[in-house]
Amino acid sequence: MIYTLFDNDYQYQIKGIIELRTGNRQSNIRIWNSRGKAAYGSILLLMLAVMLAACGSGNTNQTSGGQPSSGTSGAQEQTGSAAPADSAAAADKPAESALKTVQHVYGESEIPSHPERIVSIGLEDMLLSLEVPLVQANGMEGYYLSEQLQKQNIPVIYAGGALNYEAILAAQPDLIIAANGFADQAAYEKLSQIAPTIAYDRDQWKISIVEIGKALDRDDKAKAVIQAYDDKLKQARETIVQAVGTDKTVALVRPSQKEAQLFFPDFAYGSVLYNDLGLAPASSVVDLQKTTKDTWGISLSLEKLPELTADYLFITAGGSLSLADDFQKAMDTITEVENLQVWKAIPAVKQNHVYKLSARYWMLSGPIADSMKIDDVTAAVRGKQ
Repeated sequence: MIYTLFDNDYQYQIKGIIELRTGNRQSNIRIWNSRGKAAYGSILLLMLAVMLAACGSGNTNQTSGGQPSSGTSGAQEQTGSAAPADSAAAADKPAESALKTVQHVYGESEIPSHPERIVSIGLEDMLLSLEVPLVQANGMEGYYLSEQLQKQNIPVIYAGGALNYEAILAAQPDLIIAANGFADQAAYEKLSQIAPTIAYDRDQWKISIVEIGKALDRDDKAKAVIQAYDDKLKQARETIVQAVGTDKTVALVRPSQKEAQLFFPDFAYGSVLYNDLGLAPASSVVDLQKTTKDTWGISLSLEKLPELTADYLFITAGGSLSLADDFQKAMDTITEVENLQVWKAIPAVKQNHVYKLSARYWMLSGPIADSMKIDDVTAAVRGKQ
């Protein structure tokens, strides 16, 4: 199990606004089509209809001599002349309801109330969980969500270190939802030229999924996803206590040829191990945490590894967006480190309590990824991994 982080001429308008004047009255009418483009054809037809209605009302209330007919009252004349303006105002209401303003990490955006073509940039985990209509997602060979994306026939592109704007444009989205770790402010501005774009923090997925649920009218679904995760977590904690008690300690490391990264409990991607599942960090981890201001962790020389006193050692390699070749190289490095005497001197290694984890999802966050982490840890402590 292992890892990979996947850590224009065409530019459609978000709004089509036209002013129609009927007498002294003005109406602003916004008309969208299903892809967020201004429906100019519909606007022209509406203008023509208003003009014809105005002309029609004049002919109805006048004789050939231009005077009001004897059977027409002044009140009726007033009602007839106001009809086009009232029609325009009525037409404005459904257009307004087709839009909504959404707050996100880069400010606020006006988006379709019911988007039908959503492009995901780094938030596939949450968006799949919410069952939104995706037309494109990020990924690569070995991605932990590949099977789910394939089953739903959702095209996948590799983001890597740069966004593929051309491919995103070709997907013709009416909404783009991005992780702020994948799209900075500059990228957000470019994406917003393709389609309305909103961005969220993937690391705090419980907060973000609620916000996305509100934006997409999936509030209940977001709450259900969180509840299902919490229920699974509760069961896992009980299973761990039954299997090994309450006093076992853990550590999470990512070794390389010359050093190893030791992750702290505050590190977002290791929080399931240290915090959610209630497994305590080893005392050596706590001591090392006091020696640095970094919250993610610390880099240790391989010679320092025997000082890790954890009962269970969890290791990973590479990154969540690593391509297949790079991923394999990282895995080969772990094998080399495992043959070193300094590695064999680690207490957890001596007890055969070392477990390899896939960085494909351990170096990411989301309800699906964190659920898979729960499965890994419970299997490990029960001796079934």
